[in-house]
Amino acid sequence: MSHLRSTAKLVRFSTEEIARVRERAQSCGYSSARYIRETALGAIPKARHYADRDALLRELARIGRDLERLTRIAELHGLDQFRSDDRTQLRSALAAHQVALGTLVGERCANASAE
Repeated sequence: MSHLRSTAKLVRFSTEEIARVRERAQSCGYSSARYIRETALGAIPKARHYADRDALLRELARIGRDLERLTRIAELHGLDQFRSDDRTQLRSALAAHQVALGTLVGERCANASAE
């Protein structure tokens, strides 16, 4: 059953307090409003285990799309027919993807051994 939220309540925070609320909400994957509402109603939100990896995962997705596009071009024209700057771009994208993936895997392994 969905509850329509029709009542608003103004709550004042100091600059430092709202910064802490935003930081905690973000670590849980919540908006500030959701974090405040849920904690006020007794919930104890837990930080997402991999919240800090979101930016890295977005970067991996972007690099993967670049690699996919370049791979399609290579399949159509053959790698030998790539311009020098295209080959450089493909190698650069592949290297960046490998570094980002290595970072993600390294962090995951380090976290697993720490637990």
